[in-house]
Amino acid sequence: MKTTYLKLGLFAALLIAGCSEDNGGCNCVLPPPEVIYSVEFANGNESLEAGDTILIDNKQVIVERIQFYLGDVIAKQGDSSDILIRDVEFFSLENAPEDNQFIRTLAEGNYTGLDFSVGINEMLNQGNTAQWNAGDPLSTSNNMYWPMGGYIFSKFEGRLITDTVISVIYHIGREANRRDLIFDENFSISGVNNVVISFDVQKLFGADGGTSINPATQNETHTMNDPQLASIIADNYANAFSVTFPQ
Repeated sequence: MKTTYLKLGLFAALLIAGCSEDNGGCNCVLPPPEVIYSVEFANGNESLEAGDTILIDNKQVIVERIQFYLGDVIAKQGDSSDILIRDVEFFSLENAPEDNQFIRTLAEGNYTGLDFSVGINEMLNQGNTAQWNAGDPLSTSNNMYWPMGGYIFSKFEGRLITDTVISVIYHIGREANRRDLIFDENFSISGVNNVVISFDVQKLFGADGGTSINPATQNETHTMNDPQLASIIADNYANAFSVTFPQ
């Protein structure tokens, strides 16, 4: 992601350098504006960090890990000219904030919303993992891949504090558990812009319209061992996202 900043800066500098005062003005075509896409983690109305304790149905859960893929990120223009911004990105609660964002240019103008999926498309899911370098979102160094089952689309790992400590582990994968999200809202791009994608851990456990999950009795799925719970969590994951667009 830091490389993206450098390339965009050099590109802009070259364009500006090519504008000469001798020709009576600048007729250069400036690069399109930058858009910073950031993922933020929340616990209801509060921010969330790894190691925080949250309350789920008055039960204390220590959140240790939240990770997921967002795929096929598309800026919508209301017609067939929708723009694919990114085919896949990987996000983690444990990352520094600057590592939970990516930057792309987007032409100035009006847009009608943003689409993305929780998970990756079938072609990438069935691809050869050896082609990806360590810094790539699809690198197996992220520990988001089952050799016999494809990519893990999302993870939640934590501990339920009761008389004993119960591990809470949700690893969700398989094509049936990819969820496509649509966020319809008109917005405009000009200058530097920010799109904030928020993930609320309370909604993962069923708040605000999801299916309630009891971490004491529904505390583990690696998808194949409990596909029904995996499907519920995949639905709740989709419900946990919201988007704030440029104003």
